[in-house]
Amino acid sequence: MEREVERLFGDHILREAADRFGLKADAWSKLGDFENYVYAACMDGTDVVLRLTHNSHRTLDQVKAELDWIAYLSASGLEEEISGCLPSLNHLLAERIDADGNDSYFIACLFRKAPGKRPDTKDPADWNANLFREWGAVTGRIHRITRGYRPAVPEAPRRPDWDEDELILESNRYIPKEEHIVRERLTTVLARLKSLPKPADGYGLIHTDMHSGNFFVEQGRITVFDFDDSAYNWFVHDLAIPLYYSVSRGVPEAYAGDRTAFARDYFQAFWKGYASEYRLSPEWLDWLTLFLEMRDLTLYLVIHKKMDVTALPDNLRDWFGEIRERIVSGRPLVELDFRGLV
Repeated sequence: MEREVERLFGDHILREAADRFGLKADAWSKLGDFENYVYAACMDGTDVVLRLTHNSHRTLDQVKAELDWIAYLSASGLEEEISGCLPSLNHLLAERIDADGNDSYFIACLFRKAPGKRPDTKDPADWNANLFREWGAVTGRIHRITRGYRPAVPEAPRRPDWDEDELILESNRYIPKEEHIVRERLTTVLARLKSLPKPADGYGLIHTDMHSGNFFVEQGRITVFDFDDSAYNWFVHDLAIPLYYSVSRGVPEAYAGDRTAFARDYFQAFWKGYASEYRLSPEWLDWLTLFLEMRDLTLYLVIHKKMDVTALPDNLRDWFGEIRERIVSGRPLVELDFRGLV
């Protein structure tokens, strides 16, 4: 979290948020604070998650648009597959809590906690083709249903398009001046993305961050959460992101370090599940590598924005080094003929 936001946040903000949603005092525990402050809590015997977002990250209108889409997905047959939102005592899904006198505020939201747990990437009983197929199937169901989405009120706020993200709009702030190659690479990748068509069957409002840290699994069923990054983007982006994180954070021991072999097997299982729910033209898979490159660039920007890159923890420093090396060399995470695989 940025230092300025940390300065504004405190127990008084958290307690005000808890009061508005009827949570008992001190009946919560912190889960994270990277882009939002997130807490586990319990309300009337139900496990819930309280999220507080500063308006420098998302405005109240942007959060309302996120929650409207979540409500639509839930009402359209995905109630079991996504973590739904719960109203406050004021019957609001998003509560504004002012932080100071300069139009600075936090937005509090409450969500049902997803059942189960995160899959263990080191455990073959969790991390296997069955999970990858179900992962793909849930993604496909979301894409099939999102095609019918329109905001509940025509003039209501909408989620941004992918290139309206602050990271992209302000990218020059986060790339050091001496990193000329990174800057040039970002310009090239953005130009290629902006040249892509946006057909109704391949572009729409999507999750955009469907990695294994954003869903829980219980008895083989996946429940997705954290729709904070949802945006209008190409559907193939939601195929690239799961692949990116699954491969970049290491491969199962059975593959003896062969990243390409694991990526092939993973993607074939994921696509089998996805194609069972949504018919995306395989031609879009020719662009999947481009979206892997864009994720490298996005993480480069995020890490520069949020952290001191000269003082990263060892594991993150190594990961960031790999990301930067791929950007500078123009080499994607994996190079496969994804259309040929399917």
